[in-house]
Amino acid sequence: MARQPAKTAPAGEPVITDETRKVADLTADPRNARRHSEAQISQIVYSIENFGFVEKLAIRPDGQLIGGHARLEAFKRMGRLEVECRVVAGLSETGYKRLGLALNRIPENSRWDDDILREVALELQDDGGDLQALGFGPGELKKLLDEPDELEVKEIQTSIVDDEFWISIRGPLAQQANALKALNDAMKPFAGVTVEQGTINIG
Repeated sequence: MARQPAKTAPAGEPVITDETRKVADLTADPRNARRHSEAQISQIVYSIENFGFVEKLAIRPDGQLIGGHARLEAFKRMGRLEVECRVVAGLSETGYKRLGLALNRIPENSRWDDDILREVALELQDDGGDLQALGFGPGELKKLLDEPDELEVKEIQTSIVDDEFWISIRGPLAQQANALKALNDAMKPFAGVTVEQGTINIG
């Protein structure tokens, strides 16, 4: 197996090296709290086959996984014998547990920009790309790719004072944003009419 020369690090910091390890020598963390579906592992296999293995497994020096359990399972199903790993040495048992949770949890704290995601998804769909193979479910794709319904604007009779009225918009957040933008655009021809946007708690 390919190993880098030993490194040293300041006290309290881990030593990190890249190595190629045999798949058979790696073991799962018995207390790994993440669960991976058959569909997700199939998607990882698809990703590796189409784009290569771009994210190394994180392991302890003895071969126990810190992060990458689903990727290792995908490698096994592909019949691969070796895999590139990032070896993290020098942490305490508590440190390894903390790192394992951080690697799994922190990426979940991001969010999508729905407008950009929709643009990219439409481009890939036009190119014949299989978006489900990239991890998107049928329901997600329907909500993401469906065009919002056209808004119907009706004039109503008002008094001579500046009346205000509420319009309630319900549904998925991505579609609400599209509806609000369309409403704001529809009001532009009416001088003195503004659309204030916000949220209220109706629970």
